Amino acid sequence: MRNPPPGYQTVSPYLLYEDAPRAIEQLKSAFGFEERLSQTGAAGRTHTELVLGNDGLVMVGQAWDGFSSPRTLGTHPPALLHVYVNDVDALHERAATAGAEVTGLELSPAGDRRFTATDVEGQVWVFAQRLADV
Repeated sequence: MRNPPPGYQTVSPYLLYEDAPRAIEQLKSAFGFEERLSQTGAAGRTHTELVLGNDGLVMVGQAWDGFSSPRTLGTHPPALLHVYVNDVDALHERAATAGAEVTGLELSPAGDRRFTATDVEGQVWVFAQRLADV
């Protein structure tokens, strides 16, 4: 048995949402994620795997009753998700057109052109494209 199994990374983010179907639809429409698996887990809640490109895996779960997202709590999430893409300008335009909450594009000190997006439940995503090694 190989670990991780084919198609999985050693470490993968797993995000919980109050309304996972709504979040999944936004991640697909605004940012281009594709759904590769959706099933009901042992606890009766949905588990969905979204991929971006050949190696970008994010797992999304429907949270339990009483769970509150960062947006509901009025707080910032405890982590950011950083994603490299091949055309950050096109993704920025796609996300803005889809109604996502995005910042303007900027150049980071590391040489990345990037923008930040906050999803429907307050998770923060940074999408970047490396333009130059600094």
